[in-house]
Amino acid sequence: MDEWQSADERNTREKITRARQAAEELFKPAQHNAEVKSPPSASSDGTATEQLPRRQPRIFTVAPRLPVTSEVEAPTAAPQIPRKGIARRSTATVPPAQIGRVRALATYGMTPRQVADLYGVTTDEIDRILKARV
Repeated sequence: MDEWQSADERNTREKITRARQAAEELFKPAQHNAEVKSPPSASSDGTATEQLPRRQPRIFTVAPRLPVTSEVEAPTAAPQIPRKGIARRSTATVPPAQIGRVRALATYGMTPRQVADLYGVTTDEIDRILKARV
């Protein structure tokens, strides 16, 4: 049995060595053996022996500018787009789940009248919600 154990240990050692070498190859810094192009060398009679291909210039196209007109057109009234609001309720209260949204709308951009129209309630109801900050 001693022979088998020494053979197993030797195989294990060889596997470990191969794995270590493979890992070292993976993480070894890459060596760049790419040839660096040198400028064309001139032969003894003064002519270039090797011509490098000419680089294509990078040209970006720009859309043509529209001429500036001196006339300023009067702004026309924008057509009113019907908004889909919250379903109108027959009761004159805002649902408790919507109170935070009502506060946000009234605080950041809508007037209390607009919020009241959106929810189908009176401005007094919106004012009550805004005053009842917790």
